[in-house]
Amino acid sequence: MQAATLVETGAYIALAGILVSAAISDLRDRRIANRLPLMIAALFVVAATARIVTGDAVTAALLWPLVTGLTVFLIGLAAFATGTMGGGDVKLLAATALMAGPALAVPMVLYTAIAGGFVALTLLVWQRTSKSTSPNAFKVPYGVAIMAGGLWVCVHKVSAVSA
Repeated sequence: MQAATLVETGAYIALAGILVSAAISDLRDRRIANRLPLMIAALFVVAATARIVTGDAVTAALLWPLVTGLTVFLIGLAAFATGTMGGGDVKLLAATALMAGPALAVPMVLYTAIAGGFVALTLLVWQRTSKSTSPNAFKVPYGVAIMAGGLWVCVHKVSAVSA
């Protein structure tokens, strides 16, 4: 049982690293590589397997988190269709919601939205002061906000697993 707990903890630590990588990529290039949400999905399989090994029900460890991730993806798809969110952001948010599961997905999205407001405000101030003419200057790097919400999940999950 101890090994499964370490595996799950490691999955959330790896998630934190992937989220930081996604935020850096989004800041630099305004793009989030498809491999990052795929890596998070693979971590989900590892974490869910560890939870099942420690005695969690398959529905709690696998089914409901899948429903949560799919729901966030579909809502994000609507945001993408209206041009309010980039495709990489949608995939990253949905994969992170998969790891968050149903209990933490709503607070994660709320923290992400709050962080997104700060990112957008910071970008606006920067644009006004720097007079940048770069086409990327007007795109909000929402991966930074997703990282903030996702790191909250990581801290919450690691502290719960190690308790």
